[in-house]
Amino acid sequence: MWFFGLFSRKKKRERSRDTAYKRLEAILERRRPVSVTEIIPKTEFEKNSERIKEKIVTWVSDTFKVSPERVKVEFEEHNGYIVIITNVTFE
Repeated sequence: MWFFGLFSRKKKRERSRDTAYKRLEAILERRRPVSVTEIIPKTEFEKNSERIKEKIVTWVSDTFKVSPERVKVEFEEHNGYIVIITNVTFE
């Protein structure tokens, strides 16, 4: 029995460490500077901010296979620019 089991392949279950590593790799691959092509007026941004939040949450939860409740999106204004801060809690 032992001899035949020596050459059989065991199906490895993905560990949480490997999953976290893949997620970190995906985050770092996508992180690159984005050139500003259009400046949106503040009033228009305030009108659509909830819709923008929903789209970001949907995209992040689909991309990283996380439930939408674990994604938080906030907007902060710094020196006249709106900064989008996204926090994702992984399991």
